Amino acid sequence: MHLNTIFKQINRPIRTIYERFFLFKIVRDATHVLAKDLNETFVTLLKSYKILGRILNGTVEEFYKNRSRLWFKKFFVEKELYELVKQDIESLYPKYKDVKVIMTKRGVVIYDNYKKNSFNILLMTIHSGTWIDNKLEKRMCPIKSKLLREEDIATDKIYRNIVLEQNGIWIDNKQSRFICDFNRDMNSAIHTSTSQQWIKKIWKEPPTEAQKKHILDSYKEFYFTLTRLLETYRFNIIFDAHSMRNLPGRPSVSFGTRYVPLFYIPIVKKLAKKFNNLGYEKVRFNYPFKGGYILQFLSTKFPDIFIFSMEINKRLYMDKTEKIIKKRKVKKLSENLLKVFKFEENALKKS
Repeated sequence: MHLNTIFKQINRPIRTIYERFFLFKIVRDATHVLAKDLNETFVTLLKSYKILGRILNGTVEEFYKNRSRLWFKKFFVEKELYELVKQDIESLYPKYKDVKVIMTKRGVVIYDNYKKNSFNILLMTIHSGTWIDNKLEKRMCPIKSKLLREEDIATDKIYRNIVLEQNGIWIDNKQSRFICDFNRDMNSAIHTSTSQQWIKKIWKEPPTEAQKKHILDSYKEFYFTLTRLLETYRFNIIFDAHSMRNLPGRPSVSFGTRYVPLFYIPIVKKLAKKFNNLGYEKVRFNYPFKGGYILQFLSTKFPDIFIFSMEINKRLYMDKTEKIIKKRKVKKLSENLLKVFKFEENALKKS
């Protein structure tokens, strides 16, 4: 916690030299304790601002042991959301049992495998979610199958080992982007019936004003959390991970580099070359996407950080209909991604 924050919380002026000395001693001791564990610092920040409401924090092992407890089930806003998070915890245990976890009641889950004084990656799979609030789903047209084709299905499983097998933090999101899209500015975060060319109508009845406010609260919570995360930790690489539909002319892999500082462009090119060496023939830059709002936001707040987006073509891990996931191909793709980013870890340590 910054000194200025603590000073603002003092209700009366410091009248004596003794009081000032005593205050600085408290601040010094508190800062020393918090610095020992960045995760504790981060959780303390989230709780102190009271913007997120109630959050849960613990380890994969702790949540696994309590996964069927009533208090855990009731924490999430809906049973379906609870089941999705529970499945993830079960899939991560016991291999990643010591990874720290922070959960919000609307399905943003942060996996903390950060190691101080090491190479650390911040990974975001913000479009991997498919959960839609039941009350909102009733107001939508019966098009869930079409929406699923546009979701970044299985990207959580494809990318997560980059962090879990190395060092860093992974932010996953279980809520569908067609309810709240974190990769758009706040004014367009809620999709309208005319916001997508590929579908004529999304809503039978638009969300009520109260529902819109509730949705946008989750949007504000996400960006508040992301900002606090970047203020607490230091990362070597930050990337926004996605998948894309297999439409004509689209590559196997694409990097969005619109917001990458020029200093880091050669490193992104090395990443692309590494994919080529692994047999991915079509690797492109800024096609079909250059980088979304989340990277724009980060580049404005933290202009010197190494950020980019990445798209994996669904043909690499799904069938031709883009409805069936091929688990063997997901596993292989995940292994290859780990090879690519492990190479970059060594390269950046030397730079």
